[in-house]
Amino acid sequence: MLSNVFERALADEKTKQKSMSIASGPGAPMFEPGPTTRIRRAPVRAIASVTVDGGPREIFGQVLNVSPGGCLLKTEATMETGTLVDMSITVIGDGFRARVDCKGVLRRREESGTRKHYGVEFLAVDSQDKQSLQWLYAQAMR
Repeated sequence: MLSNVFERALADEKTKQKSMSIASGPGAPMFEPGPTTRIRRAPVRAIASVTVDGGPREIFGQVLNVSPGGCLLKTEATMETGTLVDMSITVIGDGFRARVDCKGVLRRREESGTRKHYGVEFLAVDSQDKQSLQWLYAQAMR
């Protein structure tokens, strides 16, 4: 009788393991991407030098916050959404400065007086780019 109870419990456990989805098991992603995904943005003290793809003009601005996938840039310059940009972001910390070079695309624009705020999506081309962007986010999270 005891062995039947044990066998039933073991069978129930195997059924649970088979039905467990990747979204809920060990090593599962922290979130599932989609239209309602929210990633924490970290405020950061940083400045950015931006060059519009195909243009010689250098634009300067302040990076207000970063996430693993992008940042919020405040500047007086006017740029169009969908524009590809090369960015050099300099993080200003207590006693240190560090620079990260990355590529991005302007996804949205909001205006506040003479200043414009641009939502920039980072474009990580290779693993080194991804590591640099993860490092930038880690610096902001400190």
